[in-house]
Amino acid sequence: MLRLTGYHRETKWNDAQILIIKNMSKIKILSADVANKIAAGEVVERPASVVKELIENAVDAESTAIRVEVRAGGKRLIHVSDNGSGMEREDALLALERHATSKVNRIEDLEQIQTFGFRGEALASIASVSQFELLTRTPDALIGTKVNVDGGVFRSVEESGCSPGTHMSVNNLFYNVPARLKFLKTDTTEMNHVTRQVTWTALAHPNIQFSLTHNSRTILDVRACDSHLERVRLVYGKEFADNLIEFTEELPDLKMYGLLGKPEFTKPNREYQLFFLNQRPIRSPIISAALTEALSSMIAKDRQPVALLFLTLDPEAVDVNVHPAKIEVRFRNERTIYSGIVRMLRNAIHKAKYIPKIETAIEPSQSEATAKHRDIGLSRQISTPITGKGQRAQFRGQPPAISGQPESPTKTESGSSELQTPHASPTTDNQQPVASSGIVVQPPQQIPEDADLSLLDFEHIQLKANLFKTYIVVEARDKIFFIDQHVAAERVLYERFVNQMKSDGIPVQGLLLPVTLEATAQQLGTLKIHGDIFKKLGFDLEEFGGNTILIRAIPAPLPTRVAAQTVTDLLDKLPTQPHTEVEIPEAIDNALITLACKSAVKAGDTLDTKEMINLLKELSEAKHPFNCPHSRPIIVEMGRDELERRFHR
Repeated sequence: MLRLTGYHRETKWNDAQILIIKNMSKIKILSADVANKIAAGEVVERPASVVKELIENAVDAESTAIRVEVRAGGKRLIHVSDNGSGMEREDALLALERHATSKVNRIEDLEQIQTFGFRGEALASIASVSQFELLTRTPDALIGTKVNVDGGVFRSVEESGCSPGTHMSVNNLFYNVPARLKFLKTDTTEMNHVTRQVTWTALAHPNIQFSLTHNSRTILDVRACDSHLERVRLVYGKEFADNLIEFTEELPDLKMYGLLGKPEFTKPNREYQLFFLNQRPIRSPIISAALTEALSSMIAKDRQPVALLFLTLDPEAVDVNVHPAKIEVRFRNERTIYSGIVRMLRNAIHKAKYIPKIETAIEPSQSEATAKHRDIGLSRQISTPITGKGQRAQFRGQPPAISGQPESPTKTESGSSELQTPHASPTTDNQQPVASSGIVVQPPQQIPEDADLSLLDFEHIQLKANLFKTYIVVEARDKIFFIDQHVAAERVLYERFVNQMKSDGIPVQGLLLPVTLEATAQQLGTLKIHGDIFKKLGFDLEEFGGNTILIRAIPAPLPTRVAAQTVTDLLDKLPTQPHTEVEIPEAIDNALITLACKSAVKAGDTLDTKEMINLLKELSEAKHPFNCPHSRPIIVEMGRDELERRFHR
């Protein structure tokens, strides 16, 4: 008896009335065949979708080895075999019915999903648009079950011998839905999607052996291993794995294990940003945005970081049932997840203490020609983690602050000559004076007795030289560090400005004589829109009539000689439209970066010993001492072994 329920009454209909309603109504109940094909349109987008669903079933069956065979990019054949628990005859038949599943019994079960397949729609949908064969046997059974389905119609069910586990074959995908078939791409393109899907799942489950073949050619074959890093090494190679930093971070409700690319190991796109939630490969704009935020100061603007992030979260805190292919998820508290991931990534970066390293692979036994060839082809800079020991050295006394106009004394406090002062070597009776040969010898750098030198957390640091009035050279145990004085000062000043903005503001320096600036009409318009930002930065600007701007005060660290250029640059970089509340912090941050760059010492500026020591001290105390706000490296390392290799020692 059919019952149609209204707001105020319930009407009962007899069979004759129901028949009349069905014949008169424009709304029809779809047949099972049509319903399955519609479902297939959601679940089975392309051959890679089929591979994903079948692999997930194999993982749920506790398989330790999964083999995938593909032909013609998956259009002609997709065969997935596993050695999992298998199925009995009755379960094999029910598994091909729509919405038949062993993983969900009640609505509450959807809040505790820990399996990868759970809706029971994949096999029915796949079988409705292909020629499908299912062969399965449980480990304790003597004989297996073979089921053949053609376009959603059962053709045969019989006993068959097979190895324990489940073996599924999908032949001629979309053969009975030509409209869908014509939308598939070339075999190469479809195979690329299949390879990406198998690789993604293999990375999520390193304890399972995976193999993939295409047209009888092996694409992927990785054994079971004990760690994600070892699985990455097997999939992407040793060089890729060696350029990753392994870390584990944990918050009260969220745990993250990650493999993060070193600062210079980046890619032009997000292809190597892979996210996993409770071992489920997912796409997530929340995680992607958190990764970008955490690494914004470390990675160049036109590059993308390499990251494999494995998150563990209470299943009740995430909904995995929001996408037909279960590839996207929804977090219950997105803001908490976002901020937690940013915090954990920044902690990992800070702990890693990685510095770009100059190294080559030249062997001493090679011939000169071979060595030269490899030097040209393989010389590169690769970031590598370096962990120091011990406490940071404390400075006694008050070294001078970093300034854009440093003094250039000729003597240090200890009375020794400055590094930049040339000295000729003493002559002997048997030698000509060195000065006449054009050679100038400088004495070793002397460190004042009342100051201890430190670089980050490294011990036994010695200041050696300042090359080209640009690079500070520091020697540690078996290492040499080259510090770019400009980008180091830029990082120190940027963090100082950020802290000052959060507290009392950037100190202001009034000018006895205002600096005049001729601006364009557009720049004047920008000043009217963003005048409050200039005040926050420490500028006092006044329109003087016409196109003239008077600069009456500037931030204290900014040299007066660059005040006009700094204001001009800021006016050109700020948008010509009013900011929203969300955009204002970004605009101020960009302005602080520009201000730090203009205020920092430049390449070619002469630094005395105390200023170099003070710069290294402040750099050691910075939150992000490895890259300037523009993402350029601050420190580059060269090992003693590399130097000796260059000299074939």
